[in-house]
Amino acid sequence: MTNAPGNQPPIPRATTAAVFNDMINANLRSGNAAHDDAIAASGIIDASARLVAALRGQDVPIYWIRVERRADRKDVVDSLTDAFIAAGCQPKPPITAGTAKSANVDELPVRPEDQVILKPRFDPFIGTDLDLRLRGQGIDTILLGGYSTNIGVESCARTAHDLGYNVVLLADCCFNVDRASHEWALTKTMPAFARIMDSATALDLLA
Repeated sequence: MTNAPGNQPPIPRATTAAVFNDMINANLRSGNAAHDDAIAASGIIDASARLVAALRGQDVPIYWIRVERRADRKDVVDSLTDAFIAAGCQPKPPITAGTAKSANVDELPVRPEDQVILKPRFDPFIGTDLDLRLRGQGIDTILLGGYSTNIGVESCARTAHDLGYNVVLLADCCFNVDRASHEWALTKTMPAFARIMDSATALDLLA
């Protein structure tokens, strides 16, 4: 999905940050062949790596949203949802700190100048200082990508919008292996909270 730069307002480089949700091995290199093949075919990793390289060259801050839990799950709340019930009310094993699953995929390394936010919920603004850090850097616009489009990414976009940020959702830098959910988010729900475009268009609009 691409919107021509000529039809779009510019993106202010000086007050923009990139925020990537859950670009970790647990999501993108899970060990499930069908899942991982779908991720590879989507191009999300390559597109995100190209974008990050370009943004670093323009001194745009990079924020990585990640999940790290205690091994004993004392920091996890298993809210009663249909999905949890359908899974037999059996909690998933936690993604614990310091493990390969909790780390970014190799193509998206975290550099010392980057910001890392460890979120306790789907929405990275809940229970973290993400908003404080962004405002401290004078950020008013977010370039948003990550996994998965209709859950963590959409949760972030909704709250960012309600907090007054301008959100640019990068269609080629987000994905869900459930393509119907991914496409529904891009075309039906997210346009109410964000501008939708691919990463090349966003780079063209940075000014």
